[in-house]
Amino acid sequence: MYVDDILCIHDDPDSILTQIDKYFLLKPDSIGESDVNLGAKLKLMQLKNGVWAWGLSLSKNAQEAVRNCKKYMGENLQKFYKLACLAPNPFPTIYWPELDTSPKLLPEHVVYYQSLMGICRWMIELGRVDICTGLSMLSSHMALPQQGHLEAALRVMFYLSLHHNSHLCMDPMYPAIDSTQFPIRDGREYSEVEEPIPPNAPEAIGKVVDLHMFVGSDHGGDQRTQRYCSGLLIYLHTESINWYSKRQSMIETCTFGAEFVVMKTGIEALCGIHYKL
Repeated sequence: MYVDDILCIHDDPDSILTQIDKYFLLKPDSIGESDVNLGAKLKLMQLKNGVWAWGLSLSKNAQEAVRNCKKYMGENLQKFYKLACLAPNPFPTIYWPELDTSPKLLPEHVVYYQSLMGICRWMIELGRVDICTGLSMLSSHMALPQQGHLEAALRVMFYLSLHHNSHLCMDPMYPAIDSTQFPIRDGREYSEVEEPIPPNAPEAIGKVVDLHMFVGSDHGGDQRTQRYCSGLLIYLHTESINWYSKRQSMIETCTFGAEFVVMKTGIEALCGIHYKL
């Protein structure tokens, strides 16, 4: 069996890795502090409040992806496309991919467009939340992309070249949440209901885990089908651990309905994370 990476999070990681080495031989001098995880750079960073936290950076990946993109464009797309001159945001604000009427891409350009989608999706998985919604919209046209879709994807690449050094900070601090804004009911509405707790449940130890979520949705965001686009961010303390953005499969008649459905989706995801913790 071969594994290229082992990440150990422990107060004494050397002892754990030494035990693993007894059964699965590790490379000599390979045990040490982690500096790269899944292609992302790990580094300690000091926050404004003086707290030290781990940061996850995709700067190297982003710069290499942009470099390869420019090389490919110079060799294959120079006659057709060029990178944008200005990209303050990753996606054009007045562009709707579903209404694009530009010509279909050539077969070889379709393959490259799909490759760009895969590269950007990997960056999103590792923390580039800022391009999540735009890539979600473009990814829905991977089967039959058009020239306008590729131009929007190239704009995303130019945006990454300008903002390649963004970090995902794993801040361990608790969020400043005013609990008075979220009153807890006394339970009289369900006075006969009791929470089932196993008799052999272990006693809770350690610090309390704080999970909270932000959700959002537009109404009829898809101009062609009138389906809405929803998104959510789930935080553990003050560090984002899960994000989600996609076009939904249903049509809601009002903004409240769209917001309610994405809230339901978020609660299900939040409960799943809480159960794992």
